[in-house]
Amino acid sequence: MKTTTQIIAKEGWKPIIITLIVLFFCWLFGWEIIGFLAFVFLFCLAYFYYNPERIAQDISEGVILAPLDGIITGIENQEESILIQIKKPICFCGMIRMPFSGEAKKAYHIHGLANAQESTGEKVCLEFKKDHTQASLILYPKICPRNVFVYFCNSSFKEGERIGFFLKGNAKLQLPKNVEIKVTIGDKIQASSSIMGYIR
Repeated sequence: MKTTTQIIAKEGWKPIIITLIVLFFCWLFGWEIIGFLAFVFLFCLAYFYYNPERIAQDISEGVILAPLDGIITGIENQEESILIQIKKPICFCGMIRMPFSGEAKKAYHIHGLANAQESTGEKVCLEFKKDHTQASLILYPKICPRNVFVYFCNSSFKEGERIGFFLKGNAKLQLPKNVEIKVTIGDKIQASSSIMGYIR
C-alpha cells in the first residue's frame, strides 16, 4: 500500500484518530485544559503528517531530485561516491520520494547502533538504480525507531513517486561520482522538487 494523494499520510491516521477520541471524551466530560492540549496536539499531528503534491524544478533526463525534505549539513567527496548529509526536522514533510525513475529496494535494516547520529539504535538503507546509475539513502531515525516506513520491496517507480515516510532524524544520500552536485551546505531541500544534481 502506497501513500499517493491523501492530504494526510497514512502513518498519521492512527495518532490522529486516537487524539480525536481523546477530544471527544474531553468535550463529553468538560475537561477544558486537557481538551485544549489535545486540540493543539491534533493540529501538530496534521502538520507533521501533511502530504503535499510537489512539482519538480526540472524534469530533464539526467536530473536527480531530492528524496526527502531537509537541510544539507555536509557534502563529502569519497573515493567512489559523493556523500550528502541531510538533517530532517520533525516540522518538515516526511514523505520519501524516488530521486529518479527506476528501481528501488530496501537494502537492509540494522539494529544495535550506538552513537549520537543513530540514537535509536538502527538505520534503514534504501537503494535506487536506473541503467548504470546507482544511489542509496541511509536513514537514521530519532525519537523512536518506528518513525521510518517503507512502502515497497524491490519495485519500479516513477521519479517523485512516494515510496516511504520518515518523521525525524538524519540521512545520508550517496550518489555516484559522475553526478554534478547542485546543492550546498545550508540549503533547504524539498522532496521531488529540489534538484540534487545532474548525471554527467
